[in-house]
Amino acid sequence: MWIFIVVVGMVFVSTILGYIVVRLNPHMQAPWRPSTEAGLPHTLIVSTIVLFASSVTLHQCLVRARRDDTKGCARFASVTYWLGFLFVLLQGEAWWSMWMNNVSIDENLYAWTFYVLTALHVLHIIGGLFALGFVARRATEGFYGAARHNGIVLCGMYWHSLDVIWVALYATLWFGSR
Repeated sequence: MWIFIVVVGMVFVSTILGYIVVRLNPHMQAPWRPSTEAGLPHTLIVSTIVLFASSVTLHQCLVRARRDDTKGCARFASVTYWLGFLFVLLQGEAWWSMWMNNVSIDENLYAWTFYVLTALHVLHIIGGLFALGFVARRATEGFYGAARHNGIVLCGMYWHSLDVIWVALYATLWFGSR
């Protein structure tokens, strides 16, 4: 899992560095973001809170499993899954908001990088939802307990790393939109 997380982290570090290089390019012919163009959608703040909440609930799932509280573990696993799903929906809302403000992907580099970077993160979240769905199903079946909770730990490692990546990505997009 650590190798996978490092690889995913390298993908995001390289894309963020690419964003920064393009953003700071003094020889760009067109402005980075036209002054008439909308900034980042406020929905991203809400989606960030939702993603943090999902990490908290996944941690609580693990805490409950370690206490042999199978019902609590299942409840928190399910809540985590649905919060992850809500994050994806909120990202769709953010894209829709940008689109409705006439910011299409082929508009300029600012728009292109916004859509591509957030889509890259959402694809990784969707991958995590498959793992969360598996964990939630097994938790509902009472599979996890004090002696057996490695699946939650591994899923949590990936999910929490996506939180850290999102914070770095969102901060980059936010500072880059100034």
